[in-house]
Amino acid sequence: MIKIIVNLCIIVFIILHLSSCEIYDPVNIFCGSISCYDILGVQRTADLKSIKKAYRRLSLTEHPDKSKAANATEVFRKISKAYEVLMGNESKALFDYYLDHPRDYFKVSGHHYMKNLPKSDVRLVFTIVLLLISWFFHTIQYQKYEKAIKFLKNAITNNLNLKNGGTKQTMDLLKRATDIYNDKIKQMKSDGDKSAGKIKMQKDPLFLQVVDEIVGGVKIEGGYKKPEWRDLIIVKAAMLPYTVLQWAQTYHRRYLSKQPIPLDDKIEMSREKVGLATWEEMDEMTRNKLIDREIWKSEVYAAWLDEKQVEEVKKNSKGKHSKRRQLVEKEAEYDEFMVEE
Repeated sequence: MIKIIVNLCIIVFIILHLSSCEIYDPVNIFCGSISCYDILGVQRTADLKSIKKAYRRLSLTEHPDKSKAANATEVFRKISKAYEVLMGNESKALFDYYLDHPRDYFKVSGHHYMKNLPKSDVRLVFTIVLLLISWFFHTIQYQKYEKAIKFLKNAITNNLNLKNGGTKQTMDLLKRATDIYNDKIKQMKSDGDKSAGKIKMQKDPLFLQVVDEIVGGVKIEGGYKKPEWRDLIIVKAAMLPYTVLQWAQTYHRRYLSKQPIPLDDKIEMSREKVGLATWEEMDEMTRNKLIDREIWKSEVYAAWLDEKQVEEVKKNSKGKHSKRRQLVEKEAEYDEFMVEE
């Protein structure tokens, strides 16, 4: 993805510069960057007689034998070249076409050449590319954040439970929103507002406002977190030396140092190992047990996963036995009913 964005930026940058490039005569098929007509001082409508006259007039003053200028030879060479081009039927026609279609230089010369692009500061170009990439990923991350906010609002307003797509967090947020909403309704009724509470809670604008306030205060972490300026790629690139140093210090403190691991590091390591969503669903006692077990260690984590799988199997097995027991009891009741009859 980054490679595609970088290539796109480069292409756009080149196109913008090429659109303003001036095509000229680099291989001197004609008169270089100067018009042959301007060299001889004649108009494009001048006939051959006028061109000869202009050439002779310039020869009288610009010929190396008569001019004392240091660049007399070079000047007269250009005059001779202009005369040669404009006196030839084919060369003059090609030159006129070139003046009317400067982008088609390759058609009249067999070469396609554009004036060199102005030299750009590599650091400036690199910074611009990083800014574009940063903006792109910032936009994507913000869209993911808005998606998470939309999910929370939808789960709360539609009262989604665990079976319908909700989570423990959304159920807790719904309880908070309901309590705040009920308190506000009571306050409005005590103030004499008879219309308070007449609308169904999920459709009441007051409840929706409460939900917006509560969800807005939720700090979303992980892949759906709200992007901040420090998350920009250009900022991360600038802070890379500091980030590497900080990572090295953290790694040494957690895995190499003989000193006890600080509690904050233990919590962070445990949360990273089990996953943010799973960690948030746990109660405080379960979290402390995992920290005490040092869940961040691979062997401990693998054992914990096995335990969870065993518990899940037992739970499903218990549910099946419970359903079977209910079925047997119903059959027994039916048999007893048939005996009494």
